[in-house]
Amino acid sequence: MTSPAARLLAPRSVAIVGASDRSRWSQGVFDNLRGGGFAGPVHLVNPRGGIVHGQAAATCCAGLGEQADLGVILVPGHATVAAIEDLAACGARSAVILTSGFAELGVDGQAAQDAVAAAAHAHGIRLLGPNSLGFLNFVTPALVWTTPIQRPSRSRGVAIVSQSGATAFFLTNLAAQWDVGLSHVVATGNEADLDGAAFARALVDDPATRAIALFVETVRDPAGFLVVADAAREAGKPIVVLKTGRSEVSAKAALAHTGALVGDDRVFDAVCRQYGVIRTRSIEELLATADIAARTGRLRPGGLGVISNSGGICEIAADSAQACGISMPPLSDEAAQAVQQTLPGFATAHNPLDLTGGITPEQCGAVVGIMAAQPGFAAMLCPYYQVPTHEAEQNDRLTALHDALARGLRAAPIPGFVVSYTATHLSALSRRLASENGLPYLACGLDQAITALGHVFAWSAAMDRPTRMAAPSATEPARPRMEHDALAMLARHGVPTVPSVLVKTAAAAAAAAASMGGPVVLKIASPDIGHKSDIGGVALGIIGDAAVRDGFDRVWDAGRAVAGASIEGVLVAPMRPPGIELFVGVSRDAQWGPVLAVGFGGIFVELLQDVSLRVLPVGPDEVRRMLTGLRGAALLAGSRGMKAADLDAVARAVAAIGDAALACGPALAALDVNPLWVDGDRVEALDALCIWNEEQAHPCAPT
Repeated sequence: MTSPAARLLAPRSVAIVGASDRSRWSQGVFDNLRGGGFAGPVHLVNPRGGIVHGQAAATCCAGLGEQADLGVILVPGHATVAAIEDLAACGARSAVILTSGFAELGVDGQAAQDAVAAAAHAHGIRLLGPNSLGFLNFVTPALVWTTPIQRPSRSRGVAIVSQSGATAFFLTNLAAQWDVGLSHVVATGNEADLDGAAFARALVDDPATRAIALFVETVRDPAGFLVVADAAREAGKPIVVLKTGRSEVSAKAALAHTGALVGDDRVFDAVCRQYGVIRTRSIEELLATADIAARTGRLRPGGLGVISNSGGICEIAADSAQACGISMPPLSDEAAQAVQQTLPGFATAHNPLDLTGGITPEQCGAVVGIMAAQPGFAAMLCPYYQVPTHEAEQNDRLTALHDALARGLRAAPIPGFVVSYTATHLSALSRRLASENGLPYLACGLDQAITALGHVFAWSAAMDRPTRMAAPSATEPARPRMEHDALAMLARHGVPTVPSVLVKTAAAAAAAAASMGGPVVLKIASPDIGHKSDIGGVALGIIGDAAVRDGFDRVWDAGRAVAGASIEGVLVAPMRPPGIELFVGVSRDAQWGPVLAVGFGGIFVELLQDVSLRVLPVGPDEVRRMLTGLRGAALLAGSRGMKAADLDAVARAVAAIGDAALACGPALAALDVNPLWVDGDRVEALDALCIWNEEQAHPCAPT
């Protein structure tokens, strides 16, 4: 069944409600529809009737005498509900609302937007907007857009979905300058009804769409976003996203612009890594990545081969590739020998390969074939002379070289591109020349091309990884608030925990310590004392009967000295030798739900901010990737006399902590394990804290 978003993007007829010769928005959408080849009728509606844009206008939609499949609403905000009711009278199924002044203005604007959405829902009309410039369907075509646009040379490739209409406009113009193929452009605006995820999901199923570029200010439907990510993975179509909200300033700007809050940006980053969504940092990077990903699809395992006519460019390419995590495998002995026999005697056969300025077109084509046949390469990149933009730049030798590159790359078993040294604008001549000889050309420049390829390599490698794990079925009825209760709860869910005994007398403490056979830790147990060590409520490395008794008295007295504190006893646990200390936490993000955090424990949690995040549930394999993605991951491999951590054992323990948190249900606000002690293949939770939603703040925190 066709989705509402897909139906909206492919209307059979259009009515412009509020059409007027005095409105540039009205003139713009009318000209785009008529000039863009829309095959269906375009109706005009104006309360005064008459002639508008050179054709007769009806005074209302009901007076059209036939169905208008899609309405484009250009009336003032106070008249929008009436316009929707009028559209319903002629059987409209969808509407685009250009009008602004709704949720982005605050509480009153939100109420007005809610009334518009309710009216549309009551009449079965699905909405794009309000505060939307419209959409461009270059495939059908249906150019329902309110400003002048530059059309792409190809109506296939990248689909753009943007919450900002202006940003969608900029991306469309940039696509024309770089000759990027576009299937659709959608400006979703305030998303009172259909949001970006709904349109992205429809475009995943569109045959002309090979990659989806998203500009996101806020994710209003996180569950829908994950559904789209899963569907795109299944279809092998990359989703590339540029999301604002990394800084406090941009978060406030997004609130003013769209009327929606921006979630924790680090969590969104984790969602992208977990679900194989490519995240970018600029408009140029967004479009270049989506374009290249649309052209290559999933890359086979391997690295990048680079051919240029400049040694300096080769060096820049090699440095950029390394910075982007792209390998550049060396040539095999056989390939190096074949290249050396083909190249002039003063060229050196390696990857990246400097062809030198003296190469002939025949040699150029032969070398491309040799390089592209290397089994260790997954893609080829040829930074070379740019395609001429003016007649005066053309010459026979350059044309012959481009022809040779085109033939070699077209015949290659892997994707390959010629790329301009720097970003450039393609003229009509440039596009014609590239099209005539089938030259796979990138005008985004070398830096953007390599950055984009780095994203595509990483996305390709992530395609075989599972994303969603089944949530654990076990439920946890208890609500532990004390450390020892929290550790017991974790143990019930398969988390290895340090053994501990709660005692109320010095004699019992000595007996417990003796049974543990070594130095012990003594901690005051109180729901009212958070930082136990700050008040002297912790004794470390205690050994021997007398020392344990004395330690018990000191810890007990320290706890009793805290006014109003309820003392449940003293916790006795074995003192573990030095090892690697990890922090494992679960908190509930307002948008994405339970989020797992893993980092190095102790002082390093706040000092280094080296934490990896994932949305729960996750399995041990994903946790292992979290651990190896930490900046300090080398510490886990063993250093300064420490044993190398058994990453599989650590991953199982961390995944079990996540499962335990899920088993506690939505009442759990946070779960902290600090530290999770690791000594080779020995892994134990030494301290734990649970915070529940009814608690505004709980003083009990891990030592």
